[in-house]
Amino acid sequence: MPRRWAGLLLLLALAGCALGRPIARQAVDYNHAVETAANTLLVTNVLRARDQLPLHFTSMPQIRGSLSIGLGQPGIGLPVGGLAANGLNLGIGGANSPSFDVSALDTQDFVRGLLDPLELGVLRYYFDRGYPDAMLFMLLFSAITDPVTGQRLHNDPRCWLNRPDCPGGLGTAAAVRASLDASVARGHPAFNSYTALIPLGTPLTGAQLAASGVLPLAAEGRLRLVPRPGGLVQPYRTEPRTATCYRVAFRGGWVLMPSGITDPALLARGSDPVCTQDEIVEVPSAAPHPGLARAQQIHIRSVQEIIHFLGTLLKVQADLPRRADGTASCIPVDLSPDRSRRACLFQLLPGEGPDGAVTVEHAGRPWHVPAFREPGQGDQPMGDYSMRVLALVSDLVNLKKSSSSIPSTRAVQIVR
Repeated sequence: MPRRWAGLLLLLALAGCALGRPIARQAVDYNHAVETAANTLLVTNVLRARDQLPLHFTSMPQIRGSLSIGLGQPGIGLPVGGLAANGLNLGIGGANSPSFDVSALDTQDFVRGLLDPLELGVLRYYFDRGYPDAMLFMLLFSAITDPVTGQRLHNDPRCWLNRPDCPGGLGTAAAVRASLDASVARGHPAFNSYTALIPLGTPLTGAQLAASGVLPLAAEGRLRLVPRPGGLVQPYRTEPRTATCYRVAFRGGWVLMPSGITDPALLARGSDPVCTQDEIVEVPSAAPHPGLARAQQIHIRSVQEIIHFLGTLLKVQADLPRRADGTASCIPVDLSPDRSRRACLFQLLPGEGPDGAVTVEHAGRPWHVPAFREPGQGDQPMGDYSMRVLALVSDLVNLKKSSSSIPSTRAVQIVR
C-alpha cells in the first residue's frame, strides 16, 4: 500500500510540473489578446475621428486564467497479456476557465485627461528619446501664434496644402511651413511651462474690490490678486503657457531664447524670462523689443486632438491623387534638412494587412496599418512612420488611464 501512495504522489507532482508550459503559453496568449484589442480600438477611433463620429474607449484591466487538475474515478486494473499483477487506474483531468474584465473608459477623470494639453514632462520625454523633431512638431502641436500680430497659424493638414477648409483661411500654408521648418532647423528645443499674469484694469481699493465682484472669481482661482503700494490691489487674469526655447551661443557660453532670437542686445540680458521663470507679468503698455517680433507661442495638443488630427490627415490624404504606381499618396515628414529622407507620417491602407499587421473593420470595410519602414529600406525610397506614430499615441492614451478611472465590472468568463 505505501508504494501505491508514493506512486500517486509522484503522478500528481508530474502533473503539476506539466502545467508550467500551458500557464506560460496562456499568459503570452492573453498578452496578445490585450495587444490586439488595444490596437484595434485605437485605429478604430482614428477612423471615427476621420468620419466625425464620437470616440469611445474601453479597457481590459484584468485577465485571469484558471487551470485545474483533478483525479477521476479510480478503478481496478485486471491483468492483461503477460501482466501478473493487478493495478489501480487513476484518471487525471484538466480544466481551463479564463475570464476578463471589460471596462468603458467614460469617467470624468479619463475624459478630462484626454482633453487636457500634454504635460510638459511628456514633451520633454519624447524630444529626448530620439524621435525626429519634425515628426513631433507635426503631431504634438496644434498651432503657432505670433505674439505681436496675434496671427494664429494652424498646424493642420488642410493648411499645409492651402485648402479652402483650412481653419486659418487661405494663404497661410507658406507661413505654417516656414514656422515648422524654422522650428526644426533651430535644433533641439527646451520647454518651460509658466503662468502669464495679465492685468485687468487699474489697481483697486478695498471698497472697489468688494463692489466689483472680483473676490468670488479670485476665490475660485480664476483671478490672482496682487497687493500694490498705497493699499491697492491689482487683479490679474492667469493664463498657462509653454515657451519653446533654444540654446543660442553667446560670448563663449549660451543663453535660452524663445524661437531662436539672436539679437545681441537681447542676448546680453541673459536667458529670456519666459524660458526660465514660473510666472511672467505682462505689461501691455510697454513697447516690445524689435527682436521679440520673431518669438512665437506654440500650442500643445491634447490626446483627443492628436487622434482628431490623425483622422483629418487620413481624410486629406484620401483626396490626393494616387502615385504613378497606383498606390495611395501620403503627406510625408522630412527627416533631413535637405528633404532627401522622407517618410509617410501616418496612413491606413484599405484591405486586410499581412500577417502581424494591425487590421480593423470599420463601416463594413477592412483597413490595416502599414509596417514601419525607414526611407530607402527595401525598394521603397519613401519610409513609413504610421506604426511608430500609432505606438506613440497608444502610450499617450495609456498615460491617461489610472486605477481610479477604470471602473470595475463583472468578469466575462469563457469556459472551454
